[in-house]
Amino acid sequence: MQLNELVSDTNARQYAIQRLAKLLRHPDDLAYKAEEVRRKLAQEKLLIDAQLNTDVRRQFDDVQEGLELLYSTSSQIGRVKSDMQKVDDLCHRAQSYLTNFDRIQIVSTANRNFVRTDEFYRQFSEFHQQYTQVREMLTDAQENFDQGNFNLLRLHYFLYKLEDFRNRALGFTGVDDVDAGQTLAQMFGGLDGLVREFEDFLWMVAGSMYDLALRNRSNIVVQLLKVVEFEEAADRAQEREGAAAAMSPAAAAPKTERVPKRYKKKLLEFIHTFVSSRVGEFFGQEVRDLENITEVTGFVIDELTFVSDAVAPAFPGTYFVFDVFVDEYHRSVVENTGTLAAGDLDGGSILMLLRWMREYHGAMRKELSIPKDQLKPPLLDGREDQLAQEYLDIASKKIREWITNLMRTENESFVNRLDAPSMGEDGLYVTGGSIYLFEIVNQNIELVTEAQRAKLLCDLVAECNKVFQDISKQWRELLSAEKTKQIEAPETAAEGLVDYTMALANEQIRSVVQAETIRDETGERLTRAHQERFKAELSQTMDIFMNVAEAATQTLADIVFSDLRPITAVLFTAEWYEDDLLQPVIETLKDYCQDFHDHLDKYLYRRLMQDLLSRFALSYVDAVSGKIKLHKGQASEKLNLEMHRASKFFKEHMDSAAVSETLNIVRILISLIDSTPAMIFLEFFSIKKQYPDLPPMLIEDILSKRDDLEKQQLKTILESLRQKSKGDAGALNKQRTLFSKLKSYSPLGNAKGRFL
Repeated sequence: MQLNELVSDTNARQYAIQRLAKLLRHPDDLAYKAEEVRRKLAQEKLLIDAQLNTDVRRQFDDVQEGLELLYSTSSQIGRVKSDMQKVDDLCHRAQSYLTNFDRIQIVSTANRNFVRTDEFYRQFSEFHQQYTQVREMLTDAQENFDQGNFNLLRLHYFLYKLEDFRNRALGFTGVDDVDAGQTLAQMFGGLDGLVREFEDFLWMVAGSMYDLALRNRSNIVVQLLKVVEFEEAADRAQEREGAAAAMSPAAAAPKTERVPKRYKKKLLEFIHTFVSSRVGEFFGQEVRDLENITEVTGFVIDELTFVSDAVAPAFPGTYFVFDVFVDEYHRSVVENTGTLAAGDLDGGSILMLLRWMREYHGAMRKELSIPKDQLKPPLLDGREDQLAQEYLDIASKKIREWITNLMRTENESFVNRLDAPSMGEDGLYVTGGSIYLFEIVNQNIELVTEAQRAKLLCDLVAECNKVFQDISKQWRELLSAEKTKQIEAPETAAEGLVDYTMALANEQIRSVVQAETIRDETGERLTRAHQERFKAELSQTMDIFMNVAEAATQTLADIVFSDLRPITAVLFTAEWYEDDLLQPVIETLKDYCQDFHDHLDKYLYRRLMQDLLSRFALSYVDAVSGKIKLHKGQASEKLNLEMHRASKFFKEHMDSAAVSETLNIVRILISLIDSTPAMIFLEFFSIKKQYPDLPPMLIEDILSKRDDLEKQQLKTILESLRQKSKGDAGALNKQRTLFSKLKSYSPLGNAKGRFL
């Protein structure tokens, strides 16, 4: 009782919390709705209390009325008992008035036995006639089975009377009366065969219950069940009589045991055989292989719907016959699908099975309200996860083999470069590898999506990412090797590396686009529970391809600046002061950039131009570390002129603001070259605010290589800057600019630096 009260109290508290949550959805509701809600709940409480008081009063009245009835019944029972006692006394007194009462009692018993003997003799005389009549009725029913012109109840009634008479006749013969027993056995010998024929006919009717229901002859099925119930009742009565006889064997009259029929058990066993045969026949005709496994769902749903609508209503509720049919159909489906799924399965068959299993359980739940947990045993012995893993292994192996072969061909083409790369409709160089790459990937993704296996889909993409990672690593290593060969031993390298690198970069972007399309289109078809992981996996796929594309653009930039290395190596030297070295740089860049503009993806082209511009600007700053001299006035003048020309060139390919911002680091170099000794301190800290990662050694090199500063003056300036620069490392860790990409200088300086 306490547990029930606890559960009720907990449920009431949960209901109250849920209702308050619906009424007070926002924080402001506590201020504006709380009083209104309180009044409303108080009114509801008054109504409920009034209703409870009325119900309690009614209950008390009913209890009072019941107690009064019990009291009056007790009085009536007492009066009946008193009257029966009076009758018993009168009977005893009447016996004393009859002097021949014992003789009268004997005569009465003899008369009663005579009547029973006469009745038994009459039944013996009519047995053969009744037996013949029952056989004719059974034969007629068998011949007219298709028309349904027979009455099972009437047939069973007469047959049961014959069986009952035989059992009583055999029971009247004593155990030791062998002759009488043999005579009766010979007389009743044909009855057992007739009973067997009737039972066969009974199960023939059971096997036609679907056809009878279709023809609106369910009344015959009802008759069948009436026979089954009658025999079940007779079996139970026999068990009770047997138990009573066992308790008092002396009082039990000799009687031949009636053979229990167990019709209900036989009926359930027949349903098992009937359904198994029906499902097996369907599999044999319609589902000979796993390609047609989806047909099973519709078949089972139609069959069970028919059972629910037309067959089950004829059965007593105690049979729970619909559940019996559900179990039998499901068990037969499990057996037949297990046979089909035996042995090694390919990926398509596994996906077909997984898809069908989900559709099957979903249809059973939706159409018949049968949950998955009720269906025992589980389909395919509950090997869903195992099958999913098998498919994942098969698909991963197949994808890896396919892509490995594709990569072998792509690598050979990239290294040999026998012909120019293919050109797409938009004029971009392409290899076509992404089309073949995603062809098999899309096939598997589509198959898994159709199978409605979201987790498996995410696992498949994760496995694909492992393959893509390997591909990415191979491409980056190949790019590095071919670039090294191109730069260090160009005579051994095949022509066309720049074109093939652009084609590779473009192909990676095409792969990114395809991965993004799959992420957006397929991701929307998934449930929210798996959507996030699926999109995260595809985003990782896009990053993998983008990494290769960026490696390709960096390779292009490396090749460009390897051609410019003879010029960048002499910046700020005497040759640079004397000659116009920028013009060949710009001409080289023009040739490359025109090809990049025409044949490289626009996004990558913008990224590459930004990289080229950054390297161009950084080459001037890195040159300060060499053996150079910075002639004040002359250096700044030449730098200003070259930055103007370079800016004009790059603005033809890029955004003006981005060009100005990148070249600003060279203008900073100019300002440090031109600053007077008195203004260096202010100039330095002005630059430091904008570029916290400005390398200290760069400042030292610029100032030490200026030709207008004396050693003592330089020492004083550097010491002053060192004192004021303490504690700048914290700011450096928070912001990184273009200065962090310098090859000759570390943002934090080194052990020999005078600043840190």
